Amino acid sequence: MRVLAGDPYMHDPTLARRLAAARTSTRLLWGESDRIVTPAYGAAYAAAFGDGRLEVVTEAGHLPHLENPAATLSLLDSWLNRHARLRNQDA
Repeated sequence: MRVLAGDPYMHDPTLARRLAAARTSTRLLWGESDRIVTPAYGAAYAAAFGDGRLEVVTEAGHLPHLENPAATLSLLDSWLNRHARLRNQDA
């Protein structure tokens, strides 16, 4: 995270500009009850990407992959399947 978000304290004034330059579809998974880094931060990060989208994991906080692995994996599978279908259509 230091490399991506900056050091010290995850502060990097160039982060939004660098994220906007990303040329790949990006999905951010965020726990709906995250009290450390709220979903509002996730929405801001998603908006910073060129093609970013926030997916909120229900019944999860800061560690959605541990707190609700079924919902997290379902969102990942859905995105990966859509992405694979789009790649196959382009081929």
